[in-house]
Amino acid sequence: MGRWTASLVGCALALSTSGGLAAGLMEAYLAARQNDPTFRAARYERDAGQYAMAIGRAGLLPNVGMTGSYSKNKGERESTRVDLSQDLDYRDKAAAVVLRQPLFNLDSYMRYRQGSVQAAFSDAVFDRKEAELAVKLSTAYFDVLFSSERLALTDAEIAAYRAQRDLAERRRKGGEGTLTEIAEAESRLQLARAGRADALDRLSVAMLRLESMTGKAMAPLWTLRPDFAPEAVQPASFDEWSALAQDSSPEIRARRKSYEFASLEVERNRAGHYPQLDFVARATRAENETISTLNQKDSINSVGVQINIPLFAGGRVNALTGQAVANRERARAELDAAVNEVLIEVKRQFMAVETGGSKITANQKAVEASVVAVEGTMRGMKAGIRTNTDVLDAERVMFIAKRDLAQARYEYLVSVLQLKAAAGVLSEEDVSAMATLLLPVN
Repeated sequence: MGRWTASLVGCALALSTSGGLAAGLMEAYLAARQNDPTFRAARYERDAGQYAMAIGRAGLLPNVGMTGSYSKNKGERESTRVDLSQDLDYRDKAAAVVLRQPLFNLDSYMRYRQGSVQAAFSDAVFDRKEAELAVKLSTAYFDVLFSSERLALTDAEIAAYRAQRDLAERRRKGGEGTLTEIAEAESRLQLARAGRADALDRLSVAMLRLESMTGKAMAPLWTLRPDFAPEAVQPASFDEWSALAQDSSPEIRARRKSYEFASLEVERNRAGHYPQLDFVARATRAENETISTLNQKDSINSVGVQINIPLFAGGRVNALTGQAVANRERARAELDAAVNEVLIEVKRQFMAVETGGSKITANQKAVEASVVAVEGTMRGMKAGIRTNTDVLDAERVMFIAKRDLAQARYEYLVSVLQLKAAAGVLSEEDVSAMATLLLPVN
């Protein structure tokens, strides 16, 4: 669990009167921790992996067993000297309790160490999937917000083109406009309506994806602060992020544990050449064991050690050891590959965060300039130096700039989370901090 606050998992979820979930990012995240099927599977996978330690330890602890038997025997004895037969029917009973404690068993010891490694491996895998949940949930949440903004911009675009079409019709009636201007405005209007249908579909799919993770119907989501501005992430250099990833990345930690497990598997297979020494204690109770012990009860207690020395197993031990060595080298190669992939992903997300801030700034300036351009073009049309087509083009550029700005903002936020996840330092506090950038819907 580490950096993730366990108490938040059991936090009561605030529900609206309509049965929908309170739509803040943290509320959605907490609901996803409880209801997302993929994450629930990951939690059970982690729980199953933790039992490996107890399973491995069991091979070093005493083993106590009890056996018992009851038999009804029928028989007859005939004499060859005299005409005499004897009934030999009898019942025999036996019970024994055996305690076996390993004193030296290298195979069991290696299994015990492997159990600890498996438990640590399951923790690393769960940490990776926990971070993936945070990124996936946040991405789905921001995708809904962007789809909503895109739909609102499309509605504004439709209203603007409709107004330009109506203006073109009035100008034509007044003898100033042309049929071409009306047709161009109508064309832009219909294209915008087609874009609205696409935006509505995207919003529906995005909401469905989010609700499939939270398991709850979502109320109107909180929106990104209009004054949001990106801040430089810390640490500021890629080398520091690279060092963090090599120390903390759950993917690298998991591969290291896989390599450690494979190394122990080599030693465990080599243990097939070593003797095994056990302490054995036995208590036996028997009655009428054989014909010669009829009407007798025996009680035997024994304590001692038992040694098993392997001499020859047909080459099986050598073959298993060779196979384990090959698997160990494969695990080493997979570890090297995982380190390379993680560092590449960290570099990619680090660059995405750096360029993301620049894109937001550039798009913000583009929006401001396009708004001015639209206003100037409309004044120019009134003065007779610009056409309706010029206004339509300026408005189109403005709406594209606004969409690009919205997309750049959400992509930046996701890149920050993905960078921290790749480096293995994403925590619940990061999701909470991201949630403070949103405002509730009035």
